[in-house]
Amino acid sequence: MRRGNFYIKLTTAALFLAVVGYIGVYLYNSAQNTYVTAEAFAYSIEDTVPAQGYIIRSEVVITEAGETVMPIVNEGEKVASGQAVAVEYTSSTAIKTASEIRDLRLRIAQIEAVGNSSVVETAGFESIIELSKAVQNGNLGRLDEIALKIETLIFTEGASLSKQLPALKARLASLENQSVGVSTINAPVSGVFSHAVDGYEYIGPSLLPGIKPSGLALLFADQHRISSAAGKLVTDFKWYFAAVMDASDVSKLSIGQRKVLQFLGSYHAQAEMLIESIGRNEDEECVVLFSSNNGVHEITLLRQLTAEIVISEVSGIRVPKESIRLDDDGATFIYLQTGARAERVKADILHEFADGYLLRDGAETGTPLRAGATIIVKANNLYDGKVVAG
Repeated sequence: MRRGNFYIKLTTAALFLAVVGYIGVYLYNSAQNTYVTAEAFAYSIEDTVPAQGYIIRSEVVITEAGETVMPIVNEGEKVASGQAVAVEYTSSTAIKTASEIRDLRLRIAQIEAVGNSSVVETAGFESIIELSKAVQNGNLGRLDEIALKIETLIFTEGASLSKQLPALKARLASLENQSVGVSTINAPVSGVFSHAVDGYEYIGPSLLPGIKPSGLALLFADQHRISSAAGKLVTDFKWYFAAVMDASDVSKLSIGQRKVLQFLGSYHAQAEMLIESIGRNEDEECVVLFSSNNGVHEITLLRQLTAEIVISEVSGIRVPKESIRLDDDGATFIYLQTGARAERVKADILHEFADGYLLRDGAETGTPLRAGATIIVKANNLYDGKVVAG
């Protein structure tokens, strides 16, 4: 009996050791056969320098006296010489009449646009806006209620509103014939209209070439207040950005270059601009004058801005640091998984990051390194042509 127990214990111990050994061999082989890949992706880095300055345009102020002046063209709209750009109201009665005219025009246009639909009713429009907000916010619980309200307005009141149309048009015609206290303001020249007048319209491009930072600050310290302005006209599509920059950054620029400016803050956009002039050094700062012929209608409300000037841009393929290898001659290379095999590819390093490198795109070096390529980051006993996937 004791002999049998001994053999059972011996067999159990042997099986246990075999299982432990198998697990150990498996883990060892797994560690020895590590194979890690990563996808290559395109990446760009920019060298930028900061600048602060002012938007300069060729501008003409429209000056008209009056109690109330209301624009009738849109901000940034191109207008012809002599075109009506605003209406001047000289009395409270005229203002009230103009307000009613606007309401009548809107109401008539809405009724004509939808036929007999009562959606033109104030309640109808409020219901549609309410419906839109409910859908956007995912508030589905009230959809049936709002839809029923709109449906009721459409089918129960549409006919009566349609009958009101002739009376509304007659009232509009009557009011439009009443010109007392109302006069039209026309554009003195052609240009891009803006209702905003800030008092710096007198600062034109001719004042800027060669200007020092102190001179630029002095110009914008003298603000001309015009109380009766009806707006202004930008008379030239060419606009300027007079930027104050550190002299060390200006040394990277030259007249005639085109640079991308990334504007920040209220005008979060970018524009490619020409360097027109570079002013003299004053206390390690210079004024650089940039110009553009595009997008003046977008910047009619802007004056003082901050920007980043893109000095240079480098693009390539970003790869993990662990994927870079050195040969005996010190040349850098990587392995790509091409089909089922490993392929050695030259690695031309452009920039180093904390966790990776930016390599020159294979389109430039004649290699298969492209965005989307499979990079072999880790592998054992790797060599060019080795089968790495079955």
